[in-house]
Amino acid sequence: MALQKALFQQFINTVQTGTTLLDDEQQLEIENFVRLRQHSSGGFEDRGGRPDLYYSVFGFWLASALGMTDELSRLRGYLSTLNAQELGNGVHRFSLLLLQQTVLAKKRSAFQLLRMLLMRDFPVNMTYQVFLVLLVVDSAHGQKKWVRRLGRLLLSVYRLPKLAPCSMAAALLVAKSNLGMTTARLEKRVLGFFQRGQGFVAFEQMHEADLLSTGVALFALQKAGADLRLLAPDCLGFLQQNYSSGAFMSGTGDRERDLEYTFYGLLTLGSLAGVLNTPQP
Repeated sequence: MALQKALFQQFINTVQTGTTLLDDEQQLEIENFVRLRQHSSGGFEDRGGRPDLYYSVFGFWLASALGMTDELSRLRGYLSTLNAQELGNGVHRFSLLLLQQTVLAKKRSAFQLLRMLLMRDFPVNMTYQVFLVLLVVDSAHGQKKWVRRLGRLLLSVYRLPKLAPCSMAAALLVAKSNLGMTTARLEKRVLGFFQRGQGFVAFEQMHEADLLSTGVALFALQKAGADLRLLAPDCLGFLQQNYSSGAFMSGTGDRERDLEYTFYGLLTLGSLAGVLNTPQP
């Protein structure tokens, strides 16, 4: 079985595919939005206009997919001035580790990563933390046999919590798909978050879809080889409703545009690219 590309590169490739489905004017709008969200320091901005490492991850993925070389060069300059060991916030520390490894090609040994990943100086959002930890390890050692063997062993005994959100189920589906594991039951679990006429919801008991859940669910299902033809019309309609002047909104009534949801919007579009011209069964 051929080894998968690093997960962050799979994200970039999918977003790039999504942008090619847009017309020239929309592509230019998105490029301008990403450009305007880069701080003078070189980092990408949060919603308050401050340079933020978490938002810089999405800025990096978008700028890479769009071929924005000048912006990527400024980002490299910003990252080279920072030290992950000096960051107390878990999400920011893991974001910087990921960016240093992928943007600066600053690889760390398995021991170094383990020591830094285990630093727990104050509580953070566990969903984001696990997501970023997986990306960090995958970007550094994901193609090595011992990592894949360990991953299959751990995932074979792991049980997804009954009330886990869509994003967690989708992340697990991506991990199992990349490792060549059986995913039929997990695909069904992810499909359970689909809300007809919209997209995917964060929790099964909810009725309002959001773009984060929709993007990650479709990406995961597409990677697992699921048939997306029946989902595509509703998800595309939901996507169009949440596009505004070069960026995407969350889909939950929040009208503010940002880099994170623009990434999820293009991830949604790129994940559906293979079925957009395929007749429905």
